[in-house]
Amino acid sequence: MRIAIDVRTVTPLRSGVGNYVLNLLEGLRQAGPEHELFLVGQEENLRTIGWSSPPHTVYRAVFSHESHPLGDLWEHLWLPRVLEASGVEVFHGPATLIPLRRAGYATVVTVHDLVAFLYPQTIPYRYGLYMRWLLKQVVARAERIISVSHSTRRDLERVLGVDPAKVTVVYEAAHPDFCPIRDRTALERVRRHYGLEGPFVYHVGNIEPRKNLVRLVRAFGLVRRRLGRRVSLVISGQRGWLTSHIFRDLDQMDLQGVIFTGYVPRQDLPLLMNAAEVFVFPSLYEGFGLPALEAMSCGTPVVTSNISSLPEIVGEAAVLVDPQDAESIAEGLLQVLSDPELRQDLSRRGLERAARFSWLRAARETLAVYEDALQARSGR
Repeated sequence: MRIAIDVRTVTPLRSGVGNYVLNLLEGLRQAGPEHELFLVGQEENLRTIGWSSPPHTVYRAVFSHESHPLGDLWEHLWLPRVLEASGVEVFHGPATLIPLRRAGYATVVTVHDLVAFLYPQTIPYRYGLYMRWLLKQVVARAERIISVSHSTRRDLERVLGVDPAKVTVVYEAAHPDFCPIRDRTALERVRRHYGLEGPFVYHVGNIEPRKNLVRLVRAFGLVRRRLGRRVSLVISGQRGWLTSHIFRDLDQMDLQGVIFTGYVPRQDLPLLMNAAEVFVFPSLYEGFGLPALEAMSCGTPVVTSNISSLPEIVGEAAVLVDPQDAESIAEGLLQVLSDPELRQDLSRRGLERAARFSWLRAARETLAVYEDALQARSGR
């Protein structure tokens, strides 16, 4: 097959979807070397991917994935002509976007979440309107849909009435770099670099309302008062959207022991996760929740939300809390921080759970979806 993939989310300062695309590409090269990948991206994206050898070809996109509305018009009107002229058989939109104009190739789209429908208050208003319209168009026109969890698949069926036969669940996985690290020198070096002393609770994610940072900081204040020993809360991530209200609320709170690192390069994340006593991820909604799986892959105990996809991903290998209740978050953290045996048990269970997820398996399952989409297109 000649498979086109939109790689424009793979940027140097990428987050969840960009990492999904980069990891999937590497998996596809291993799982299906006989297939030709046709990468649609800008110079920055292609440089970040760093491939120098076939089997792949490149089409340099005119617009980034954040260029609206000109970039959308280019994708819907011009890109289909390029794909058809290039002999593409399957186009994969891994970031909830495919060309809407019908053409001679099959289309596959990955839907990561339905936050625009389920938590519209956590995203900008006009962006939410656009995403609700776009998702309806995309799921109706794509031959096949990849959902990153059964939770998201249920949301697709319930909210948008998607035919279950069109949807395949393909789990993400942690990159192999997320693993137990015993190198004390490297761990101490990353601590010094970020100015971290003593035990700390770690959180990573874009700073936006859905990540629930105000309740997390409130819960951490309860932990510090009750724990009886010094502990810090380290929060990593770049500013996303609607942050003014978040920082306004945080400015009125006791931030003693709270450290904001800003964006952390990917090579530092496994080290920070290994150095942490516990990883906390009390998100209000996740389509998959990759940071929790990455922490478990490092053997770090996890405290996370009991809603959306997170219980499905972590199974019985994490402490689940109510993200709407700061007291519940605090109790979960105290439970782990005050019990060394529980931390050891969660570490073991987390490693066992994380081992079930693999990018090679994800790539093989994704290739099967491509084949299915191509057959569905041919059968029309």
